[in-house]
Amino acid sequence: MEWEVKELPDGRWGIFLCKKYWKFKDKPVMYSASISKELADKRVDRMNDPGFYNNDEKCYTVGMARAAVKKKREAEKEAEKQRKAEIRVEKKRLREEAKKKK
Repeated sequence: MEWEVKELPDGRWGIFLCKKYWKFKDKPVMYSASISKELADKRVDRMNDPGFYNNDEKCYTVGMARAAVKKKREAEKEAEKQRKAEIRVEKKRLREEAKKKK
């Protein structure tokens, strides 16, 4: 998406979505308004090219944290199942050895 600066009727400067990205062609999409054109231009530059401000790579969302906890919990359950299966196998082997000795 791209943003642009336009002057508003009351003298402020609005930050608008470029027309080619509008969902409805007859309704402009306004993000915010600014008192000065310079500040609006700076914000539009940052929005159009986040560069330094883009922190998506460092972002750790609540959903990501929940997924990590869920994955850890499932791994623990799987390890517990594996441990119980090994115990069952060992008990069975010991019973068979006891029967052979008799």
